[in-house]
Amino acid sequence: MTTQERDNSHDIAIVGMAGNFPGAPDIGRFWADLCAGRDGITRMSPVELLAAGVPPRLVDDPAFVAASGVLSDVDRFDADFFGFSRSDAELADPQHRLFLECSWHALEDAGVDPGRFDGLVGVFAGGAPSTYLLSNLLQNDDAVLTYGPDHLVLQNEKDLLASRVSYALDLTGPSVSVQSCSSTALAAVTAGCGSLLSGESDLVVAGAVSVIVPQHPGYLYRQGGEFSPDGVSRVLDAGANGKIPGDGVGVVVLRRLEDAQADGDRIYAVIRGWAALHEGRKGRQGFGVPGVPGQTAVMAEAMAVAGVGPAEIDHVEVTAMGTPFGDAVEIMALQEVFGVDGVERVTLGSTDGNLGHINQAGGIARLIKAALALHHEKVPPAVNFSAPNPRLAASGDRLAVVTELTEWPRGERPRLAGVNAHGYGGADVHVVIEEAPAEDDVRPPARPHQLLVWSARTAEAADAATAKLAADAARWANLADAAYTLQVGRGAFEHRRMAVVSSSTDAVQALTSQARVLAETGVSARRAGFLLAGVGEQYDGMAGGLYASEPVFRAAVDECAELFREHLGFDPVARLVGARKAGGGGLAALLGRSPDVEPGGPADTVVVQPGVFAVDYALGRLMTAWGVQPSILAGYSVGEFAAAALAGSLTLQEATALVATRAKLISGLPAGAMAAVPLSESELTGLVGDLAVFSLDVAAVNGPRMIVVSGTAEGVVQLTEKLAAEGVPARPLRTTHAFHSRSLRPAAAELTAWARLNLSPRAPETPYLSNVTGLPITERQLKDPGYWAEHMCRPVQFATMIAHLAAERPDTAFVELGAGQSMGSMFRGHPDFPQKSWAHLVPTLPGEADPRQDTESTADALGRLWLSGVDVDWQSYQDGRGARKTTLPGYAFQRDRHWLEPTAADPFSSPMSSAVEEQR
Repeated sequence: MTTQERDNSHDIAIVGMAGNFPGAPDIGRFWADLCAGRDGITRMSPVELLAAGVPPRLVDDPAFVAASGVLSDVDRFDADFFGFSRSDAELADPQHRLFLECSWHALEDAGVDPGRFDGLVGVFAGGAPSTYLLSNLLQNDDAVLTYGPDHLVLQNEKDLLASRVSYALDLTGPSVSVQSCSSTALAAVTAGCGSLLSGESDLVVAGAVSVIVPQHPGYLYRQGGEFSPDGVSRVLDAGANGKIPGDGVGVVVLRRLEDAQADGDRIYAVIRGWAALHEGRKGRQGFGVPGVPGQTAVMAEAMAVAGVGPAEIDHVEVTAMGTPFGDAVEIMALQEVFGVDGVERVTLGSTDGNLGHINQAGGIARLIKAALALHHEKVPPAVNFSAPNPRLAASGDRLAVVTELTEWPRGERPRLAGVNAHGYGGADVHVVIEEAPAEDDVRPPARPHQLLVWSARTAEAADAATAKLAADAARWANLADAAYTLQVGRGAFEHRRMAVVSSSTDAVQALTSQARVLAETGVSARRAGFLLAGVGEQYDGMAGGLYASEPVFRAAVDECAELFREHLGFDPVARLVGARKAGGGGLAALLGRSPDVEPGGPADTVVVQPGVFAVDYALGRLMTAWGVQPSILAGYSVGEFAAAALAGSLTLQEATALVATRAKLISGLPAGAMAAVPLSESELTGLVGDLAVFSLDVAAVNGPRMIVVSGTAEGVVQLTEKLAAEGVPARPLRTTHAFHSRSLRPAAAELTAWARLNLSPRAPETPYLSNVTGLPITERQLKDPGYWAEHMCRPVQFATMIAHLAAERPDTAFVELGAGQSMGSMFRGHPDFPQKSWAHLVPTLPGEADPRQDTESTADALGRLWLSGVDVDWQSYQDGRGARKTTLPGYAFQRDRHWLEPTAADPFSSPMSSAVEEQR
């Protein structure tokens, strides 16, 4: 039978899970222990018991069995992470605290940051009665007098467990506490499934917790009781003689299957059907005695809802806990359901032998185990199993306990498993789960470089997260999936880390290198600004990797190239986005620098200026597509035209036409020269006199003592020789013309006339700065067709632009769009721009001498922006990449002890302790 064409609109995907079980503080260890056939039961020698504080009278008591499924560090909690004060943390039931941490880890495992999730998140949860309240708080005289019994009860109320999670994580979907004793967890899961199908939730956190305080490392055996006399739980075994007490907490995250698939969620398994009912009175011998008819009915109903027959079920996780009567009842119910024609073999498993009987949390442990078995295609072996219960043996191979790790591969039909939960008193639940849909192995090519980002609320937690990722990275089967999960599925906190890597092996190296992991502490929200480069740093192939790997960038470049082709008759961008080659524009030139300056060559104005414009514009489009929205733009020379296009003052058609027309007009003028001078204009004229004598003008003011002069070649030679005699190292620039000088005035009238006919500038949607004034462009400037000629002939007032940005936007992160870091260097050299802001100057493309690939540099730029506090739209960044969420280490909680002891010195002598010893 196949279900490929069935309606799966009612299926629920298990997309995340987390747990803290005896001997297994996380899901990875839980699965490893299951596969290895290890249990997590704590067993202590008499010496260890005494060291743990167990009274000698118990240690010496022959009835004391030193075996229990305890959890470690239940007294510890990361209060700061969840916004608890110390006193609130001390008063809160450890069940609430553990469930909070487990819920967060489950959401992380699902790749969900609840603060960014677009939808309603519901919480369905249940816990045990608060023994911390009874054993510790109400037995602590100071706590009772200080807070009052009513407040203590409220802080530990088990039915506020779900609300505690919803409040702490700011979740606004339904928040419902569930209680049905040992079936609590599965009841919570089924309630969550119903909430998803009804549409009241878009994502559900479901689970349960049971922690008994104090955590005794053993119990007193009583003849005729339910506990094992030897501390071993033999589930479904012929020698089953009792259960072992245990504690645990588990959480799953659920989504509608169609939503999970649409978001690229990692799906462990699919919940296909479920049923919850009460056994009633007639089928049971007593309120606390299980009955066969009810257990049979709940399994049959769940399978009917799932649309499957007994012959399609491959495996069942049972509630059996190793008690002779309880095991026998469940076996008989299983035989009723599966003792029909068509059933060949159903394997049985349990978690009680591994963990002890963990009460309310038992069902979630079994569900997690079954989902992991489907996910990993293996069935773990039973522990403490020698021979089948005689009733079970009667079924032959039809019902069989798995005794060794068994492969469970996909087959012709979907694999299915059932999970049982039978609650004390008769509230039963059964869930049918199916293997996750097969993933499509065909995916778009991954980026050459992947950006890893992670964060924490404290620097210590961020460093701990780095170590956990480093230890985990070697197993990453798909680096892009790991990067995607970190980007979209983790909260963005104030202590941030990032690294750019190219492979899983490289990730291990990067994450263990202080030089490659970049860090920022105390990060707060920060706006971005774009600095758009002029000509000078460009070189062949400077953006070839981006053109090949980034569709948004490629589309913008192609759009510009096509428009320029209409005006110029050729593509001026091709060399910049082709293969990277040696040679080109140089490292530190500010305007028009290139070793190849013959007319029509790659440094010719009609080639360079349109090409640089196109790369600037495409980088701006790429960054905005990734969610980096600029609050201000500032372009250098031709970079202003790209800024105008990105800001909406000019259409792309207008901007490309302006750049092409301007470049052609300039190319028709006589050649010229330029030089960089490390002086202010007044210092220069004071030293050499009027620049007009040399036929030169100031072309750019880049800093208080950094200018560029422009004019005739003879004038530049004369000036540099005179300055050299004065000990001033003027540096000639490789250029074709005397840009931003009176030498371009002959073309001014024609450019103005053209602008009047062809441009209709509008007020910018995003403010940008004018090269002419160094201040925000004004409506008057934009309405003046002569502005573009003035821009061409007058000096670039970049120093004024820097001063304005430093004064008006001191907390902005500036990303330099273009090759190299010359604009950032000018910012760092300006006295008004503080050194503390240097880290927020972010280049996007490597300089020509920088061996890094452009894809690495751009990924690094995006990471640095996020590191600075700039918001990034990670979903858009990964759009079309086919990336999927995967399992990564969870948050490294920084747990401190938050615990109030009872006033009584000996907790084992308290009334509550005695009751627990008698009844557990």
